[in-house]
Amino acid sequence: MASQRHRHYLGFLLAGAAMACCGAAMAQEQAAEADGASEAIIVTGSRVVRNGADMPTPVTVVGADLIAQTGATQLSQVINDLPVVRTDTSSTTAFVGGGGNGPGNNLINLRGLGAVRTLVLVDGLRFPATTFTGLFNTDLIPSSLVSRLDIVTGGASAAYGSDAVAGVVNIILNNKLEGVRASAQYGVTDAGDGDEQKYSFGVGQKFLDGRLHIIAGLDYQDRKRTGNCYSRSWCAQEYGVMSNANSAQNGLPALIISPDVRWSQNTPAGLIVSSRLTNAFGGQQVSDDGTTLLPFTFGQLYAPNNNQMIGGSRRGINPASSAFDLQGPQKRLAALFRAEAELSDNLKAWVDSSYGQTDNQGTFAQLRSGNQNAAGTLRAGPLNTGAITLSVNNPFLPAQLRSQMQQIGLANVNIGKAGDGLLVPIVDYHVESYRVAAGLKGDLGGWTWDASYVRGVSKLDNVARNIINQNNFSRAVQAVNGTGANAGRIVCAVNQSATTDAACQPLNLFGVGTASDAALQYVYGTAVQRSRITLDDVSANVQGQPFDAWGGPVSVAAGAEYRTESIAADVDPVSAAGGFIQNYSALHGRSKVFEVYAEANVPLLSNVPLAETLEVNGAVRHAHYKFSSPEAPLAGGAVGPADSSFNAVTWKLGLVYKPVDWLRMRGTISRDFRAPNMNEQYILPNVQNSAILDPATNTSTQVATQSGGNPNLRPEISHTKTFGVTIQPAAIPNLQLSVDYYDIKVTGYIAAVGGPTLVTQCFQGAPDACAFVTRDANGVLTFIRNISANANELQVKGFDVELGYRKQIENIGTLDLRILGTAYTKLTYVNAGSPLNGKCQNGTVTQQAYPSMSCYQINTRATFTSGPLTLGMQSRYIPKGKFGTTYVGPQDDGYSPTLPNSISDNRVKAVTYVDVNASYRIIDNGPRMVEVFGAIKNAFNTNPPVAPANNIGTNANLYDVLGRTFRVGVRMAY
Repeated sequence: MASQRHRHYLGFLLAGAAMACCGAAMAQEQAAEADGASEAIIVTGSRVVRNGADMPTPVTVVGADLIAQTGATQLSQVINDLPVVRTDTSSTTAFVGGGGNGPGNNLINLRGLGAVRTLVLVDGLRFPATTFTGLFNTDLIPSSLVSRLDIVTGGASAAYGSDAVAGVVNIILNNKLEGVRASAQYGVTDAGDGDEQKYSFGVGQKFLDGRLHIIAGLDYQDRKRTGNCYSRSWCAQEYGVMSNANSAQNGLPALIISPDVRWSQNTPAGLIVSSRLTNAFGGQQVSDDGTTLLPFTFGQLYAPNNNQMIGGSRRGINPASSAFDLQGPQKRLAALFRAEAELSDNLKAWVDSSYGQTDNQGTFAQLRSGNQNAAGTLRAGPLNTGAITLSVNNPFLPAQLRSQMQQIGLANVNIGKAGDGLLVPIVDYHVESYRVAAGLKGDLGGWTWDASYVRGVSKLDNVARNIINQNNFSRAVQAVNGTGANAGRIVCAVNQSATTDAACQPLNLFGVGTASDAALQYVYGTAVQRSRITLDDVSANVQGQPFDAWGGPVSVAAGAEYRTESIAADVDPVSAAGGFIQNYSALHGRSKVFEVYAEANVPLLSNVPLAETLEVNGAVRHAHYKFSSPEAPLAGGAVGPADSSFNAVTWKLGLVYKPVDWLRMRGTISRDFRAPNMNEQYILPNVQNSAILDPATNTSTQVATQSGGNPNLRPEISHTKTFGVTIQPAAIPNLQLSVDYYDIKVTGYIAAVGGPTLVTQCFQGAPDACAFVTRDANGVLTFIRNISANANELQVKGFDVELGYRKQIENIGTLDLRILGTAYTKLTYVNAGSPLNGKCQNGTVTQQAYPSMSCYQINTRATFTSGPLTLGMQSRYIPKGKFGTTYVGPQDDGYSPTLPNSISDNRVKAVTYVDVNASYRIIDNGPRMVEVFGAIKNAFNTNPPVAPANNIGTNANLYDVLGRTFRVGVRMAY
């Protein structure tokens, strides 16, 4: 096995070398060049002022030219193509629950460790969060003003504070912009949907003899929705993962990946699931008009307890796949204004303000079927597989069904009903974010200093329409013929002889579109969550070079920061009482942070034999946190006030050694941390039904699962090591290769373990897990309490490779080539002493609590420029991997179909995506430029591999689900 691993990673490095034709200029030198070759700058990852090329921390730079070249409509589209980033977006689905997130949030997730472990800054300063978890949507920054993106792939808490565990993404604005920049573009998928328009404008101008500089930028984007799963041929095959409850009898594995996986227990018009009727008359479904019964064929593999079957009736109309769009509609507006004034030779003042707004919409599957318990309360959810029980006297029953029931003496019938036979839930997610910042910066006695204040407010509105009210549904489905004062009318059972609930309207569940408007208005409601997040941040920094060391001047920096954040999220009364099938949660919390830091860079040797440069860098930060909430989830299900505080000390040591001109070595060790966010601590409990595969019975069942905050959380602590080499051989001008090793270990890792993991661990005898799992007297799962805890550990190791090359071809043009690659040698999650491996997992395992990544990824890019013409190509290679690392398939050692974690196919195929682009400058006259451009993403329309998740047949966070996409536009400058 060891030799196989060695060959595996040797193959990764050879693949990178083989594609060396696709590299470009290296990261830190690009940053320095972008800001002026002779100007000392502050490079992301450090607070000291110096040239960025010799920093010990690895930094990848994405320039504005690349953003423009790809034709990307959002910054996130460029960032997510980087191998070190795992796509973390909610643009394809919608959900009602806690967390303050909604469809359309694009969040940056470095190394797949979770977006909460990546710190996002704008010009080194924080922006107000746009989620309860403290994350910021980068698409609220106008791309017209972006100079570059600095991506630090190492711990940086000593420099920036909490959250910089996996790294930092710093959006650097073009504060020196002069003139006008504008663009307009249009895009559409090869399937003819998802068409979008984007308009971008930026302007910069100096006034008062250059002492006042003003810039402003604006982005507007309007994207239409795509089709649902059936709009793509690969998705229409209905690939899914079926739980095989009869594994012991049929000899097949416990999980089966197959096409034609459909619901077996409900249809939009209604499915008869009473076993006595099915045994007597065969499978039957209600006609769309609700008047007759039609045959229903169960699949060749049928699991009645799992609401799944392979094959059978209703091909191409599975509500699980048709309920939501592959990509929802979005409107986005981002604007920013900045003014900087030179008050004197040694003092400058600046102010900037920004406004961002996004409007997104998503849909999801709801109801499927419901099951009333003895108390008459509906047990239902987005994955519910129970049945709705109706009386033989229900006047809406088709006559044929009533006759069959009377023939066999059946008093009640169970039907399965998919929600799209009534109304499809729609979530509208509106975000507004305001920010005003002001500051001073200057020179004093050879030292530079700066001070700033940031005030930010984000408003989040989650409005979910067409959500079932549980109590109203329970009353409305029990329709009867009225008596007494209500004789001659179909009424709710509670109103049979006298009206006791005037609002109740009987609901006809048989057919599609047969329910009355009055009944739908009674049964469905609107769940609302309105939130306000605020940020107030005051900081001051000082930098200087107080004295010289053996190798040159010592650079030092120090500073302090005071920051407060608050969240106030209120919900509608029905959600607050848990009355909908899916409910929003309330959240109220406040945090106060005071931090101080110091950093120094000491040159030990310079320009001596075998040591052109030898420098050490050190930083330390002390942070004091206070959290409080007027209503937090407490022990025993109570809600009340809570508060907590803690201190955190972080540090970093770095070394840069350049023995000769063409070789540079660098390394860091650091202690970083992440404070628990207020969502993890204070979100009020929310109960949703979740599909759980019970190892005790090997069947999938719907279990009420409670999520919520934990006010006793402590900060995560991370220890990071990096070591890298950069080679610039004189024999090959303009070639640069860097290889960096990383090792990140997080203790006290905050995560909700996940319902399936808790159930499995309890089944295996772990008492800590059993404390969160409830079974009834018959051993049936009834309740799971799944809240966040610090009881976990995560470690990730691997290599980053970056290769760049530029070649001037005489009388022809310039070729720029670049490779970025990331390989994982370890990605291990430890919970309750049980190590779980997330490395080389390309599938999405339901409710998996720990991160997973493909074995490696390689991104190659080539750009050729000749006069006014620019041609570009990018390829993204994702190797084959496992569907789930906890599963055992025929390709794995120790496979047996009798194992509870056996799966029919545990491999996901490799895929390569190729993007192409071209631009031509019609006018190129000094500062005046007019350019037309076009780009094709996924030029060969490569389908994603089979890796079923969320009813779309693949892993949408790793693979392209839209297919080939065209973009054309024009940009100008003067």
